[in-house]
Amino acid sequence: MSPNYGENEPGTDEVPDWLLGGNRKRRVLAALARRNRTEGWTAAQLSDELDCGVTTAYEVLRGLRPLGVLEAHPDGGVRLAQGNKLGRALRSLIRELAPFEGRAVERPPRGKRRN
Repeated sequence: MSPNYGENEPGTDEVPDWLLGGNRKRRVLAALARRNRTEGWTAAQLSDELDCGVTTAYEVLRGLRPLGVLEAHPDGGVRLAQGNKLGRALRSLIRELAPFEGRAVERPPRGKRRN
């Protein structure tokens, strides 16, 4: 078990994941941005849907709340606000990053450091 990923294995560093704080954070943002989902998400629903920890989903929601980009659904849960400039910008960013999914972030070769 990895100390940073629980029982999940760390994914490859893809461009959208790197830019949005990691694979799990990007997937939570993408789920919140889905226009075809009319009801809101709870942290538990995001966790189940995305196979990530409920804590991860909750932390993303907690980070977005002070930005005013979440709107509550009457039946519970939240989604990215449609009438908010930053919410629209996040939705646009996620959409524009989609073609880069699967493209790894270039990393320098790892080797032993020489003193």
